[in-house]
Amino acid sequence: GAAPGVSAASAVLMDGDSGRVLYEKDSHTRRPIASITKLMTALTALESGHSLKETVTVKQEWTGAEGSSLYLRPGEEISLETLLYGLMLRSGNDAALAIAGWCGDTVEDFVAQMNQKARQLGMEDSAFVNPNGLNAEGHYSSAYDMALLAQACLDNDTLAEIAATRSITLGTYTFTNHNKLLWRYEGCVGLKTGYTERS
Repeated sequence: GAAPGVSAASAVLMDGDSGRVLYEKDSHTRRPIASITKLMTALTALESGHSLKETVTVKQEWTGAEGSSLYLRPGEEISLETLLYGLMLRSGNDAALAIAGWCGDTVEDFVAQMNQKARQLGMEDSAFVNPNGLNAEGHYSSAYDMALLAQACLDNDTLAEIAATRSITLGTYTFTNHNKLLWRYEGCVGLKTGYTERS
């Protein structure tokens, strides 16, 4: 059959079990990836050894991020689990900073762990400079690398469960997943949407 018409500049269709590429279009081109970055943030946090039940005390420097946000307040106490749901469902840019700062001691150290994980997964066309995907020089990935990352995320039961959640209330927070495909597409299990004007 004819290949499908895809409006995206880059795309890849990969068998999740085998990793075999079934369809690709410009799949190794390095592009800005916006909030899909947060899949790597979540995976790195879940592999950091920190418990989801830990209480995180929010630092001033993690607050006030531009774009989508949980509107965290300095000194607020919030579980790591709530932060991860806020990261994945509401795409909170402040949640990304809080998770990175908490699980990596510093945001910079955590970003280094994200890049280490990318190399471990064979993501040759990816580099991360922040945990939330806000436009930054030298922050990029490719469709193929994102497929490799998606595969690793679905192998992580906790991450897969979060990504498939339509809505949830945790403490004072209620999150509804930004990923509308969860409602509109039978069989969709996640993972993450991302959008900026540039990407």
